[in-house]
Amino acid sequence: MKLFPTLCAALLLTSLATLSAEAQTKLPPRRPVQPRPKAAAPVGVTMKDGFLMKDGKVMVTRDAHTEPLTTETSVVNGTKINASGLVTMPNGTTTTLKEGDYMSLTGRLTTMAMKAEQDSLMQLAKNGKGKVKMKKK
Repeated sequence: MKLFPTLCAALLLTSLATLSAEAQTKLPPRRPVQPRPKAAAPVGVTMKDGFLMKDGKVMVTRDAHTEPLTTETSVVNGTKINASGLVTMPNGTTTTLKEGDYMSLTGRLTTMAMKAEQDSLMQLAKNGKGKVKMKKK
């Protein structure tokens, strides 16, 4: 029994010694690392997949290959487009593509007027102008 307190004291001292013996090592300073280069875009102009009216012809782009449309084609939502640029929507309405109009492979139509409006809104936002709410005094 007399050995028990001595043994506990010795165990306590050794555990405290091991805890305090853990020294923190200083890591070497980090060298600056060059950022990885981003993947370069392919040489030449690439278009998104879809249909584009260009120079009076409907051009179709699929998997980065662009060629003129020769036959009537149907897209995912049921919209049909022919080589002359006539677009027939699933509900039966028709429209004709104008120069620069784009239709995606899912059937979403984007006109040049829509693109111009988006560009002008982006320019306004970039310049810090546009719709700004003023506080009422």
